[in-house]
Amino acid sequence: MRLSARLTERQRALQKFIEILVNLKGQMCGLGIPLVDAFENIGKENTSGVWSEIFMRCSGIMREEHVNAGKAWRKALENNRNLCLDELDYLQIRDFGERLGKSDRYNQEKVLELEKEKISIMERKAREDMETKGKLYRSLGILTGAEVVVLLI
Repeated sequence: MRLSARLTERQRALQKFIEILVNLKGQMCGLGIPLVDAFENIGKENTSGVWSEIFMRCSGIMREEHVNAGKAWRKALENNRNLCLDELDYLQIRDFGERLGKSDRYNQEKVLELEKEKISIMERKAREDMETKGKLYRSLGILTGAEVVVLLI
C-alpha cells in the first residue's frame, strides 16, 4: 500500500474507533447492554468499518471460550493485524480491552471516556502525520516518476 494512503487509512481507523467508543458507552452505560452483546451489536453494524470483524471476533471469543474481555480483545486484535496502525497505536488499543468489564457502570463510563481521550490524541497525531508526511510521500512519488522519465529519455 502506498505510504500516503496508509497514513490516511490510519487516521480513518482511529477516527472510526472514537465513534465506536461513543456507541459502546451508549450501549453499556446508557442502555445497560452487557459487554459481549454490545461488542456483537457494534460488529454487526455496517458503519463500524475495519473494526467490525474485530468486535465480532471478540464477542465470539468471549462467548465460546468464556474468557474475560481483556483476553478476548487481545486475541481478536492479534488475529487481525491488517489494520493500518502504528505499533504504538496497537499497544494503546490492545490495552483498551484490559480495562473493560471490570467495574460497575459508572466506572466503566469513566474508563470509556478516558480511552476516548487517548484515542483522540492518537487520531490528532495521525491527522498531522497525514497532512505533513502524506504530502511529502506524494511529492516524492511524483519526483521519482519524473526522474525515471528523464532517465529514459
